[in-house]
Amino acid sequence: MLVKDLMATDLVCVAPNRSVADASEIMAEHRIRHLPVVDEEGRLLGLITRGTLSKALPGAGTGLTRFEFSYLTSSTSVSEVMIKEPAIIDKDGAVEEAARIMNEQRISSLLVMDGQELAGIITDTNLFEALMELMGGRRSGVRLTVHIPDRAGALASVTGAIAKAGGYLSAVGGWYVKQAENLYGSLLKIENLTQERLVEAISELPDVTIVDLRGEELIHS
Repeated sequence: MLVKDLMATDLVCVAPNRSVADASEIMAEHRIRHLPVVDEEGRLLGLITRGTLSKALPGAGTGLTRFEFSYLTSSTSVSEVMIKEPAIIDKDGAVEEAARIMNEQRISSLLVMDGQELAGIITDTNLFEALMELMGGRRSGVRLTVHIPDRAGALASVTGAIAKAGGYLSAVGGWYVKQAENLYGSLLKIENLTQERLVEAISELPDVTIVDLRGEELIHS
């Protein structure tokens, strides 16, 4: 899965000479948290977020009158408060790379580029959707979590046993178990097998521990 498969392309942007008040209204109207700043040719100049607006707008305890508040927000331009070097990623970048950058920089979005052109935006919401898809969140079936040795062929033995029993894998995910060395966790979503039959197939394998088993027992005819 690549960034271009998840990114939003129907971007709402703002010009750098617009006021902070205008930017706030645009974000509220479109129910968005990120507002790219572009020039007349559509070239990326910066980014406005809810966080940058919160810092730019006076708080409730400032003692400003309504007139003073309105004047300040209307006279402050987007270019004065925008993030001038927003984090970016190429549209052909991997989704996990986008997640790594966002996690390390503690940010909720990346602007997506196609060469020098702004192509879209990918947000934490898009990553949550990707996680749900990868984990089979929209697929019915039995959800199985196992711990297996961290060695070549261990996962293949599990998936092979499921296939031999007539099961169909609709999702597979994995991670290293923090509490133990050389132990790998794997989540699988299986269709066409009952929980009972699945346990029978997995129980025949050495060094495989069933950690969790739940979900709908979907049987295809």
